[in-house]
Amino acid sequence: MGNGRQDGDEDGSRPAPLASARRLLSVLASSYGRRNVALMLGLGVAASLAEGAGLLLLVPVLDLVGIGGTATPAAGTLLTGLGLYLLLVMAAAALVAARSILSHDQRTRFVDWLRGDLHQALLQVSWPVFQGLRAASVKQTLMGEVGRLGLCHDALVNLGVAALTLPTLLLAALILSPPLTLATLCLSVLALLLIRRIGRSGFDIGLRMGRAQQAMMADISDDLAGLRIIKGYGAEIQRAENLTRRFTDLRHLQARHARIQTYEHAALLITAALMTAVAVLVAVIWLQQPLSEALVVILAFARLAQRALAGLLFWRMLETSLPALVLYEEMRDRLRAGAEVAAGADPALPPFSHTLSLRAVGLRMPDGRLALDGIDLDLAFGTLLAVTGPSGAGKSSLADLAAGLAYPTAGTLLVDGVPLVPDLLPAWRRQVAVVPQDPFLFHDTIRANLLLAAPMATEADLWTALADAAAAGFVRALPQGLDTIVGDRGGAVSGGERQRLAIARALLRRPRLLILDEATSALDGGSEALVLETLDRLRGRLTILAVTHREATRRTADRVLELAAGRVLVNPSEAS
Repeated sequence: MGNGRQDGDEDGSRPAPLASARRLLSVLASSYGRRNVALMLGLGVAASLAEGAGLLLLVPVLDLVGIGGTATPAAGTLLTGLGLYLLLVMAAAALVAARSILSHDQRTRFVDWLRGDLHQALLQVSWPVFQGLRAASVKQTLMGEVGRLGLCHDALVNLGVAALTLPTLLLAALILSPPLTLATLCLSVLALLLIRRIGRSGFDIGLRMGRAQQAMMADISDDLAGLRIIKGYGAEIQRAENLTRRFTDLRHLQARHARIQTYEHAALLITAALMTAVAVLVAVIWLQQPLSEALVVILAFARLAQRALAGLLFWRMLETSLPALVLYEEMRDRLRAGAEVAAGADPALPPFSHTLSLRAVGLRMPDGRLALDGIDLDLAFGTLLAVTGPSGAGKSSLADLAAGLAYPTAGTLLVDGVPLVPDLLPAWRRQVAVVPQDPFLFHDTIRANLLLAAPMATEADLWTALADAAAAGFVRALPQGLDTIVGDRGGAVSGGERQRLAIARALLRRPRLLILDEATSALDGGSEALVLETLDRLRGRLTILAVTHREATRRTADRVLELAAGRVLVNPSEAS
């Protein structure tokens, strides 16, 4: 992957928080489904009503125990009142628990849905666009930003709970004391408006934090991939200082965000305490309410303040996490814009059996560079073509075109006379196997890496492919044989062994066209000779395009094509 976009906003514009929130609600609705939305709302309303009813029931219960009244209650009446109150509390708790379980389940489904959608877009992107992406940015978006969108889900659910609960608590307070409720409500709105000004930049900070984290993860990824280069050039201090700057930038943003939340939390706590004190004075001295009613009203307002505090905190969580949607959409849209043309149905392509033709083929890279220009070639089935030329001549670009990974920006590819249009590329790739110069092996067993090419292959098929790639001997010598773990990117085996395993995987696919992109460059003379013997035995059964600098491969080839600056330097001819 390449470097992709640089840090910061691409066009300098700032996304709108409200627009992002509306898009998030739309995405959530798509992942939830109507049934689960209705169930979540129903549980929230029921829990809110149970809590409000429990508050109203407290007044007669307090009267029964003598608070605000004079009569001594009968034991049965008191037990009945307390029992009803406890039942309502238990019902509310059960409803809240059910809602929490449903919310957690939906959160994981939502996150998995987003990750699956982005991963699918990544798998469908065209090869040239993929080469321009930065791996760390994709990984950070797939894991980090989507994880932050999970926090957005939690914040929205809790804000919804607050929105459902506050009216019920207000209604209970209004029933008990309309004047006190209205007066306190006006003070609450004024206080919230003043407090709201403390953290007006939450969305902007969240967006900057997301971009800073992407840059930090990109540098860490580069250091892991290039550690050998860093050590070789003695650049440890330079890279450490670079990452320290990333840490510092992110830490300053996080500290600023934490200060805003702390100030806001403290201001809301002080405001809630002042309002509670005022409510006590007004209820008892000015309105002269019965003590039982005054206590319940004060309790209602205490819960209101608690809900308001929690609601504000969840709003801040939403505001800071919401920029993750902007970063997610940027990556998703970029991947979708670079997707291969998808056909309505996978069209059939007859097996390659005659000629792969290139007619005036050109390939311009996304950066504008012309990698191939006016290539004409007829590659007969069953022959071995060696493609040579200096670095940058266009050899790998030609291999990508032949493999169906890239599509020509000029000219035409034909398979047995059938134009290889974009709709046919997936079908064509099923007839092709590619062995790159630096083969990739997954951190899994040798068996699993081979079966990636042919999931239904038998044990005998695996060993035949390994033998053809001159790899059977060293695999048999391993303690676990086919079940040996090859390590991260195949690091547990040598470069030559990794290359031979990649060749075996390609042969297991039984391709019509085998492309070797400097695939024997890491092999010693003996191993290369064994592989070339295999290629010689395969001659006539499949077509081989070998990008190579090795003289032995050139001598084995039926034809040699030499490239320079994206053009044919020497026309295909019989190898001497």
